[in-house]
Amino acid sequence: MIACLIACVAFAPKTFSLVPKETVWVYENASTPGDGTYLRAWGVEGKSCPAEGEDLSQFSYSFLKWDLSDLPQGAKIVSATLELNNIPDPGFTTDSAKKAPLEVRALIGEFDAKSWSFDKATKNRPDNTKAGLYGTGYPVFIRPGSPVPISIDLLAGKSTFSTALSGALASSSHQLSLCITSSLDPSVDGRTSVYKVYGQNESKENLRPTLVLKLAE
Repeated sequence: MIACLIACVAFAPKTFSLVPKETVWVYENASTPGDGTYLRAWGVEGKSCPAEGEDLSQFSYSFLKWDLSDLPQGAKIVSATLELNNIPDPGFTTDSAKKAPLEVRALIGEFDAKSWSFDKATKNRPDNTKAGLYGTGYPVFIRPGSPVPISIDLLAGKSTFSTALSGALASSSHQLSLCITSSLDPSVDGRTSVYKVYGQNESKENLRPTLVLKLAE
């Protein structure tokens, strides 16, 4: 019995909560894209991100990068979520957010926040394919004056996130990059109808974007 209990403890899943090491807000008119204060996402004409070669100027999305070097390689992924907090009193409702949820997508190319400039957005861009979509989420409630939590399951449906995570863990850099996007359109629903979530430099730790992974060795 004791041996069985020890074995169960040894193989019990462990939870890791990781804040991104760097982020970039990708928008043509962003004045401080890499400062890590806020991450934004909106789209246009029902699209959350542009196809290759399409005009980027009307879209806004954000890149996030994590250092996974402290995680066990070869571990089984039990669950994975991205926890975000939108600023209080957003311009969208729960219904409009449900129709245009916040998306987590694979990122094509690598980015560096310190050297980022918008002219790199044609090479570093979200994967707009079905396979590139890892998960979606929207707020289930909005309380006046309070931050709006959004939880995104990265393993739902046909998500290939587990493959991307395993590849990042096995890589020499141990880095994972993702992109958050949305088709929420401020030109239709109003100027403030955009996702604006707290970044990794937010003073309140509980509001920072957090990748929550449950792994079993």
